[in-house]
Amino acid sequence: MCVVDTIKSTREQLGLNQNQIAVMVGVAPSTYGAYERKERNMPDDIIVSLAKELGDSRIIAEYTFERGTEFFNVPVLDNVDKHPMVVNDSLIEEASEMIKALMIIKKLTKNKTNVSQFSSEEYIQLIDAEEQVGDLYSALKMHFVTMNIFGVNVKEIEKRCNRKLRNRGYVRGNRQKKRALI
Repeated sequence: MCVVDTIKSTREQLGLNQNQIAVMVGVAPSTYGAYERKERNMPDDIIVSLAKELGDSRIIAEYTFERGTEFFNVPVLDNVDKHPMVVNDSLIEEASEMIKALMIIKKLTKNKTNVSQFSSEEYIQLIDAEEQVGDLYSALKMHFVTMNIFGVNVKEIEKRCNRKLRNRGYVRGNRQKKRALI
């Protein structure tokens, strides 16, 4: 699913029509209709504005994936059961598999300082284990998107996590993001 489809789906779920959305973002209804029909590219500022106005974190998740602006760019899962219990079970399963993979990585990297110290077989095992660690990221994204239905604000959780990391001394200084999306 692309970000425009996510916005359209959210609009429909909220019972809003295209004219209402056009007024919300300050464009002509015909212009907004062209965005949804993908005849015109929806500008970034309108996407970010709609994410805020509609309160759907899936919009920002799709937006950052499509723009490739994440450190580890993976899509929002859109072909899975979105019931919170199913999503949380998937996250627990992925987390469990990640822990096993991290134990393999720990064993493989013990007493090594660079890639030249791995045999071909060890390196393949390392990459396979890293892939398993990466799987957790998609499950985490889906978890935060799903928890939105319970009023969990992912930006507030982000702030709390950042504060905790600074308080624990894991992050030096008071670095600020240049521009927050929402």
